[in-house]
Amino acid sequence: MSGVLAQAFWLVFDPYVLWVIFASAIFGLFVGAVPGLTATMATALLVPVTFFMPPVPAIASIVTATAMAIFA
Repeated sequence: MSGVLAQAFWLVFDPYVLWVIFASAIFGLFVGAVPGLTATMATALLVPVTFFMPPVPAIASIVTATAMAIFA
């Protein structure tokens, strides 16, 4: 069980994934701060970008942008 957790840890804390999380957090904060733009729209705007990404960074990007758009 600890091997699976270690593998998940290394998947999430990969430098590329962390960079994607940071960039999508900035994007989500911007979308949430602009009147008229919603978290759903942030997700819709990220779909074409994340379509060509590996699965882990793509999911991290969508979740982070949605959470930050709701937060802002």
